[in-house]
Amino acid sequence: MNGFERRKERKKQNILQAALQLFSEYGVQKVSIQEIAQQAEVSQVTIYNYFGSKDQLLYHTVEMLVRDRIEQSSSIIDDDSMSFQEKIKLIITNKKQDLLKFNSEFLQSVVSDQPDIQKFISTITEKESVPMLMRLVKQGKAEGSIHPDLSFETIMFFVEMYYKAFEAMPENNQQSLSLLGEELLHIFFYGIMGGMDEQIHEQNNNPLRK
Repeated sequence: MNGFERRKERKKQNILQAALQLFSEYGVQKVSIQEIAQQAEVSQVTIYNYFGSKDQLLYHTVEMLVRDRIEQSSSIIDDDSMSFQEKIKLIITNKKQDLLKFNSEFLQSVVSDQPDIQKFISTITEKESVPMLMRLVKQGKAEGSIHPDLSFETIMFFVEMYYKAFEAMPENNQQSLSLLGEELLHIFFYGIMGGMDEQIHEQNNNPLRK
């Protein structure tokens, strides 16, 4: 890559970072190309030359964000030094932080009705997210944190319920979201019985009760 190409790529990255910052704070509809250009310290013409339209800029911004989160999750899941429970806690914590950080209208754009974004999300889910999560489930079963008879589809349905619960929280309600996150993690690992199975097992094996 020569000097011109490096400068061009640097400008594109500055534009994408500026778009992400403004979209995540104010939502897509309230942000103009002019504001993104000012934030990125480029001209509006440069943005149109590189991305063509605001919709295409949104697509590439979402693509950058999703790929970054995939890489982040992959680094956690492939870390051999961490247990399954440690990885789940970290992944859910990161998800919670994103929901607190990003404007809800921008998050909706990630799963919007724009065909290009839908196609990209579907493709990266099938080719990268699902295989990655299958590795995590395999570890969970090997460590005894997941019942060996549970199917991958059932587990993913269960995890998806957690994400939907987070997304249903009032926007920027950090205290409620933090509390919900801790309680959902507890239910994830111990169920709504709150660890009653472990307590019953301990009682049944207590020699003082025999």
